[in-house]
Amino acid sequence: MLKRFWFKLDRGDGYGVTAHSRSDAESLLAKYGYPSDTQRVVEVIEGVSVSSLDEESVLPCIGPIVVRGVWFPCHNL
Repeated sequence: MLKRFWFKLDRGDGYGVTAHSRSDAESLLAKYGYPSDTQRVVEVIEGVSVSSLDEESVLPCIGPIVVRGVWFPCHNL
């Protein structure tokens, strides 16, 4: 079963991923070089509610959340 993850960063918006597990989500992020060397993940929210994310900077830019992949920033189209 797929789960939504939000990787909160010490600065910036964060990363949104739908994956089978946290380790699967982390491997999908690593595929795109996330997090960068200047960022640090400070919290991982499993089962994140998309409505809880920033409606000005995140929601207008997300990709599909029901398929496996990185949906913020959008890499799953």
